[in-house]
This record gives sequence, structure tokens and C-alpha cells, in this order.
Amino acid sequence: TAIFEELLNFVTEGANFVEETHKNPQLECIATTDELKKIQAYKNKLAVIGEVLARRHMKVAFFGRTSSGKSSVINAMLWDKVLPSGIGHTTNCFLSVEGTDGDKAYLMTEGSDEKKSVKTVNQLAHALHMDKDLEAGCLVHVFWPKTKCSLLRDDLVLVDSPGTDVTTELDTWIDKFCLDADVFVLVANSESTLMNTEKQFFHKVNEKLSKPNIFILNNRWDASASEPEYMEDVRKQHMERCLTFLVDELRVVDRSEAQNRIFFVSAKEVLSARKHKAQGMPEGGGAIAEGFQTRFQEFQHFEKIFEECISQSAVKTKFEQHTIRAKQILETVKNIMDNVNVAAAHQRVHSMEEREDQ
Repeated sequence: TAIFEELLNFVTEGANFVEETHKNPQLECIATTDELKKIQAYKNKLAVIGEVLARRHMKVAFFGRTSSGKSSVINAMLWDKVLPSGIGHTTNCFLSVEGTDGDKAYLMTEGSDEKKSVKTVNQLAHALHMDKDLEAGCLVHVFWPKTKCSLLRDDLVLVDSPGTDVTTELDTWIDKFCLDADVFVLVANSESTLMNTEKQFFHKVNEKLSKPNIFILNNRWDASASEPEYMEDVRKQHMERCLTFLVDELRVVDRSEAQNRIFFVSAKEVLSARKHKAQGMPEGGGAIAEGFQTRFQEFQHFEKIFEECISQSAVKTKFEQHTIRAKQILETVKNIMDNVNVAAAHQRVHSMEEREDQ
């Protein structure tokens, strides 16, 4: 992190120099507006990288359309109904779930130091619904006892988001909440195909981050059990579209890697089974659809790959990829400074010639 601080200081000095040069009417041709914008943008990017490297925890952001089951996926991973989900509930703000060493759950909203006690999920849903100060796109921190969930013991932060289809502020959201995420999970509704709003979001993320780690969960796959004769064909179609998206459009993984980034699951089933198990009842308690065991195992497989990705990401995402990005930034900044230097030399020669002519 010390190296990145030095780099940031270097680029900040460069940005200040270019800005002063650009604003000086006597030196107007030396530093262009485009160069100024570029170097300031790179300064901001290096600042973000510095924040990511200084942060101890790993951050996972969940995205998808409204009611695709993002909250249910997080709940299933946490083995408990931590976040409000289901019919009638939609998240209109960002919910960040992280562990607390205490034994009581509480929430904190942006701009407030008050710890609001939350005993049940219904209380949380009510608190979020009744708080008129909460705007769409604000961040609410939910702190959940680590003793209740092993996933949160490893300093992991899970972020639930509003539906990508209900906002015109994707750019703002990405800058505010996503640039420091280590892993992204796209939760898609398997009863329909990947929509442009979902794709557009990840295209924007891809522009701002170098090769983001992305998983795609085709949720509600239990619905396919009602039409088993079409299930395999539908799965192939979804798989092909997801592969095309990750490999050809975003170019974040190759085809063999992508196979381990796409899953067909039912988060609702997994959560129900895990709650039954926690209460000492059989996992398959209650009415379960055909193929439950296969879907359950696929969710477990996703979690295994996800946890491997998180641990590798702790090293790879945080250092290797950011180092590559920093090198690219420095190369561009060097080119900008070289251009300014050359332009200044030309200006000097031009001024001297003018003086001689007089």
C-alpha cells in the first residue's frame, strides 16, 4: 500500500501541474483539456485502488433485476433469513451485510452513528420501509452476529442492491458501491433470458475495472421441474447465452473457466433446507420439487468455487490485477507529461523566434 501511496502522490502532483498549466492563459496550448481530464481520472482510479488495498475485508456485490432473488441468494449463503425477501419486498437501497462480534444484530444508515437494534427480519423490513430519509441508492449497513454465520467470520461483506432495471443512475451506483468489490454475482431469473439492463450494468463495470470476477446464478431453477421434457434444452440455451456474455462480450474469462462461473439453482429451496437442518429436521422437509437434490448440490458447488475465488482474489484481485492497472496508468501519465514537455519546448522556441524578430 505504501507504494500505491507514493504513486498516488506522484500522479496528484502531475495532475496539479497539468491543471495549473492548462489554466494559465499564457500557456494555453501546452496542456489540453483532454490531457487534464485523463490525468485527473487516473488520479481518482489510483485513489480507489489504494482504498481497496488498505481494506481488510473482501466485498461481494449482488446484482440483478427486481425480484430475481438476490436477497434470497444472500440468505441461503448465510443459512438464515437475514435480509427481507419475497413477494411485496423490493430493496430500494443498498444493503451491506457484515459480521459483528456482538450477539445482537443491528443496522446503521448513511450519515448516522445510531445503532438501530434489529431482532427479526420483519423488523428490518419495517425499519427500511418506514425510514423516509432513505433514498434509493443509499447504503444501509446490516451487522449480523458472526456466531450465527461462519461466512461472515472471514471478514466478508455481502452487498444486496436495488434492481438494475429500476434506476437511471447506474454510473453513480457503480462509482459509489462497486469499484472496490472483489467479486460480482449476477442473479438472473431462469424463467426468462438475460436482459439488456443486466448486461448493460456489467458492461459498465467492465469498462471501469480490469477483468472483474463475475458469477452468474440462474435462480428459480426449480420452476423447470414442472416441465422436465424441456429442462435440458432450456438449460443449454441459458448456458450458451451466459457463456457468450462472459467470454465473447465481456471477455473476462475463457470458455473453460466460464463453465465454472454459471450455475442453475433455487436459493429459496436451499434456504428452506438449511433452516430445516438448523432446527434438526430433514433437509428435504416440506413440499419439494423434482430434482431438488441436484439443484442443492449445484448451489453447494457454486459456494465452493465462490470461496476459492474469494481466497485467490484476496491475492490476485487485490495485488496482481491492480499492479497491472497501475502500470498502465503510469505509462499513460508519463505520455501526458512527455506531451506537455514537448509542447512547452515548442512554445519556448516559438517565443524566442518571436523575440528575435522584434
